[in-house]
Amino acid sequence: MSSEPLLSNRKASQIFFSLLRKRMRLAGLAKLLELDKEEVGKLLERMERVGMVLRDRGIFEVDWERFASVFVRNAMAIYSTAMPWKYMPYYLEREPDDFIEAACARGERELAKIKVKLADNDLFRGIVKQYFLTLAKEVSAPEDYFEDLRVMDAVDEFEYGLLKLEPLLRRHARKDADAKELNKILRDWTKQVQAYDTPTGEALRTAFERNLLTE
Repeated sequence: MSSEPLLSNRKASQIFFSLLRKRMRLAGLAKLLELDKEEVGKLLERMERVGMVLRDRGIFEVDWERFASVFVRNAMAIYSTAMPWKYMPYYLEREPDDFIEAACARGERELAKIKVKLADNDLFRGIVKQYFLTLAKEVSAPEDYFEDLRVMDAVDEFEYGLLKLEPLLRRHARKDADAKELNKILRDWTKQVQAYDTPTGEALRTAFERNLLTE
């Protein structure tokens, strides 16, 4: 079952952010969110199946162990598109007739390895957890910009946020072995995203070069 529909679902997101603040039973969640108990129960069952929440003696909470994998699978929209381009020159020289298919297959294999490494990395799981716990506090604010935030919005924003954080990763990251490994993965991620150019991005760059930028 794909997790993306639930990550984008408004009610499922309300449930998820509520469980970030505290563990709750079904009845308490439905009352808090003013939603039908049966509907909340069905959403919780689906969220449990995909790895967003877990149930312990009738009490629901965020399943951080499995949610890290859910997060990684959905947080690499640009990276997954950019990855094959990294291998295009290599396969263009060696397999000119099928270089696109070969580069895409190689990119998919390499990305799968990266996803496993990130999902198994304790530091990365800690970052993801702190990210959502912080967001949960914002979402709870009344009449706030974040009150209609979907989980998928936060997942999508992570990749853009990495681009802004890349200078900090380069200059201020911890130097222990685990941090170095994670830092390398994240910096490779940002490097590949920065190097990738869509047709619209290329057109925008050309427009700036011809009208605003100097040689």
